[in-house]
Amino acid sequence: MKHKKFIFIFILTISISLFVIGCIYNIISGKPLHTNLVYQFLINLPLCIALGFIDFGIIRLVYKKFKIQNNIFRIFVDLTITTFLSVLLSGSINYLLIKDCISFWIILKSSLPIIPWNWIIVFQIEIFLYSLQQTEMEKRLAFIEKEKALYQFEVLKNQINPHFLFNSLNVLASLTYQDAEKANLFTKKLSTVYRYLLTTHGQLKVTLKEELSFVDSYLYLEHIRFEDTLSINIEDSKKEHNRFVIPASIQMLVENAIKHNISTKSSPLVIHICINDEMIIVSNNLQLRNYVTRNETGLKNLQRQYALYNKHIEIIKNDKEFIVKLPFLD
Repeated sequence: MKHKKFIFIFILTISISLFVIGCIYNIISGKPLHTNLVYQFLINLPLCIALGFIDFGIIRLVYKKFKIQNNIFRIFVDLTITTFLSVLLSGSINYLLIKDCISFWIILKSSLPIIPWNWIIVFQIEIFLYSLQQTEMEKRLAFIEKEKALYQFEVLKNQINPHFLFNSLNVLASLTYQDAEKANLFTKKLSTVYRYLLTTHGQLKVTLKEELSFVDSYLYLEHIRFEDTLSINIEDSKKEHNRFVIPASIQMLVENAIKHNISTKSSPLVIHICINDEMIIVSNNLQLRNYVTRNETGLKNLQRQYALYNKHIEIIKNDKEFIVKLPFLD
C-alpha cells in the first residue's frame, strides 16, 4: 500500500483531534480535569485510534472490492458498515467496563456518542483518499502526456526524415513526366499523410476507420515507390471500425517492415494486416537487411503507449516471419 507513513500520521491526527474534542466537551460538562484526562487517555484515545484504523480498512476494502462509481452511494455504504462496527466496538467496551449494567438499551445509549465521532473519521478519510486519488491522477496524466509527446515526436520524425522526403520527391518528379494524373494523386496522398500526422498530434487515440484511411494513403505512396516488389494484403471485415487504436500505430508497423527488410521482384516483401474482433495482426515475411540499425525504438515506444492503457503488444519472431499483435484500446 502506498503512502503508509502519511496514512498512519493522518489517522493518528484524527484520533488526537477527537481526543481533544472529547476532553473539551467533558470539561465544559463539569467533570474534573485530572479525571477527564486519565479517562480520555486510558479509554477514548486508544478507542479513537482503533476506530480510525478500522474505518480506514473498511473504506479501502469498499474501494477495492466493490468498485462503486457513485461517490454518494459509496460514502453511504462506508457510513453504514463503519457505524455498525463502531457501535458494536463501543458497546462491547462499555459492557466490559460497566459491570452492573444489564440492560441492552443502557449499553446502546452509552455507545451512541461514538456515531458522530465515527462519521467525522469517515468523512475525513474520504477527503484524504480523494486527495490522494487526484494527486495520482495528475501524475498519471502528466506521464501519459509525456509518453504521448515522445511517441508522436518519433512518428513525425520517422515520416519527415530526409530519406522519406527524398524518396517521395524523387517518385513525384518521375511521375510528373510520366503520368500527370498519377502525380496529382500521389501529391494528394502525400499531403493526406502529413495532414493526418499533424491533426492527430494532440489525440491519445483514434478510431480504426481513421487509422486505416491514413494507412491507405501511406500504402499508396509505398506501392508507387516499390511497385511489384511490395505486396500488402488487408483482411478486414469492417465490423470493428469504431474501435480505438494509437494514432499511426499500424502505419508504423508497416514502415518498420519496409525499413528492415529487402524487397525485390524475385523475393517481394509481403505484409499482411488482419483485423479481427479482438486485435490487429500485422505480419511480414522475414528477409532482413544487413546494414539497418535494429534498435527497435519505434516499437518500444509503441509498447509504452499501449502500456499506459494496461494493454500488451504481443511480438512473435521466427526464422520466416515477424508478427505484431495490437489490441484495441476499448
